[in-house]
Amino acid sequence: MLYIDILTLFPEMFAPLQTSILQRAQNKGIVDIRLTNIRDYALDKHHLTDDRLYGGGAGMVMKPEPLLAAAAAVRRVEKPRILVTSPAGRVYDQSFAEELSKESQLIVICGHYEGIDQRVIDALDCQLVSLGDFVLTGGETAAIAIADSVSRLLPGALGDDRSAAEESFSDGLLEYPQYTRPAEYLGMCVPQVLQSGDHARIALWRRRQSLELTWRNRPDLLKKAALTPEDAAYLHDLRQREEQPFRLYAALLHYPVYNKKKQIINTSLTNLDLHDIARAACTYGLSGYYVIQPMERQRRLIGDLLQYWQTGFGSRYNPDRGQALASVKLFADLAAVMADIEAADGVPPALIATSAKAWPDNIGYEEMRKLMQQKGGSYVLLLGTGFGLTDSLMERADYRLRPLYGAGVYNHLSVRSAASIMFDRLMGRDL
Repeated sequence: MLYIDILTLFPEMFAPLQTSILQRAQNKGIVDIRLTNIRDYALDKHHLTDDRLYGGGAGMVMKPEPLLAAAAAVRRVEKPRILVTSPAGRVYDQSFAEELSKESQLIVICGHYEGIDQRVIDALDCQLVSLGDFVLTGGETAAIAIADSVSRLLPGALGDDRSAAEESFSDGLLEYPQYTRPAEYLGMCVPQVLQSGDHARIALWRRRQSLELTWRNRPDLLKKAALTPEDAAYLHDLRQREEQPFRLYAALLHYPVYNKKKQIINTSLTNLDLHDIARAACTYGLSGYYVIQPMERQRRLIGDLLQYWQTGFGSRYNPDRGQALASVKLFADLAAVMADIEAADGVPPALIATSAKAWPDNIGYEEMRKLMQQKGGSYVLLLGTGFGLTDSLMERADYRLRPLYGAGVYNHLSVRSAASIMFDRLMGRDL
């Protein structure tokens, strides 16, 4: 059990402590909250608890004798944690609440007037605590907030202990939006992902919603939040979206592509393509990098590599590389990539094909960039391994980029080199 003793001049202000979760927690013996009127410990017949400031000045200061006597009377353990509500104190937050919930006894002294005599703070080794950068009439409101936020963290206080772990600020972020039945009301629908039954997708959606809400409403919290490389990549993507109205993805195809005889083949993974294109995609703010490989054995190999860099030792050994590879997703075919992007963005993406040979309706890079900025939406830049994308894929694309031309007739860039140049032309910033 946690003991919470509140020393106050106005005990009538604490009705909220006898309702809802706080009342149930007290009835179940999880927390014991008691109020003590400081005036009961005043030494004179008028029960005075304040006096004028030494050195002059406006206002009154709470006297030390009643406060020290009241604190001694309510002490129930050898070393209670003693708090004084004050605008000069440490700003109260969820991590502070979690810290206090591990104590055996809290004594909260409600400040009033110009504050309390400093000798009380020194004698009792008090810690000053503030709700924020604003002024209240007294410390009672702050004391209620402290008692409420700490009590709900105690095991058994909530109906489901998972609720405390999932609430706003529990992991340093604001909580994701909540929905209940009916699925549609006044033309407004619950997001489909929450009705899918796919717990992995739901967890990802909730995490991203928390990140976005925190980024928009309380960006200061992100400095202390425990963020994964995936979180960092998503926040980077949010910032990019704020600056530009479109989302660009890259997709590296191992099938269907040509070999030098123009036969349709399936190529094998090149580890440098996996790493270098991921690093370039992250550098230029692409929304994601997809690797398309239909062969199961190849997918297992790629999956092992990604696991090593996304969640394994590689992510800890080289966090920068881990951050880049966090945006990589592995799929068996282009259709699955298109469906994944549409599920995330809400609109089907347009296809941009690339080739080392010219097509009659090629579009230039500057023109493509302006078109994306004007139209917005999502786009997938198709990158072919081997000797390039098949003609059928080129014809299927919504746009076909002009080939990259160098200074001479040689035109055999690796796909990772070509990808970096394309990313720079479509997403780069002039110095």
